Amino acid sequence: MFAEMTAAEIELLNMLELLSPSGKREVREYIRYVLTKQYRREVMVAIFHNKLLVNLFHSLMYLVEREDIDIKQLQKRVRQIKELYYAIFNQVHNRYLEVIEDLDSNEVVREFGRISFENLDRAFQQGNLAVIRMEIVNFHQEYNKLGKKKDARQIVAV
Repeated sequence: MFAEMTAAEIELLNMLELLSPSGKREVREYIRYVLTKQYRREVMVAIFHNKLLVNLFHSLMYLVEREDIDIKQLQKRVRQIKELYYAIFNQVHNRYLEVIEDLDSNEVVREFGRISFENLDRAFQQGNLAVIRMEIVNFHQEYNKLGKKKDARQIVAV
């Protein structure tokens, strides 16, 4: 591990060594704060700017707009979206969970997914095409809306 350290990382360690215990505690708290902000932003970007998820949503919308709706096909597509959504979320969450104690998950992203997928499951159980269509359209609109939130925007250039 130490052989892989850069000069900047060694400099940071030397600075930390000089700090008093209270100074080290403040630095640790600040790093935790910065990492938590970064985590929230990264989860939003990873979920709401994922090309594969966007493509799955487009194909789902295509399926729901057709005259002859195949519920099995819709369920399969929603299942694919759900699996990918949670896989991406867990991948980012677990990476930060390793370094941040008591990391609270990004509630907006987690709750949006949980509520949306529960609503879709309930609509599929009812079997009412109008309700299924409404839930899918609502899910897609909310997904797009969250993708435009400040934390979810990607920074292209500085």
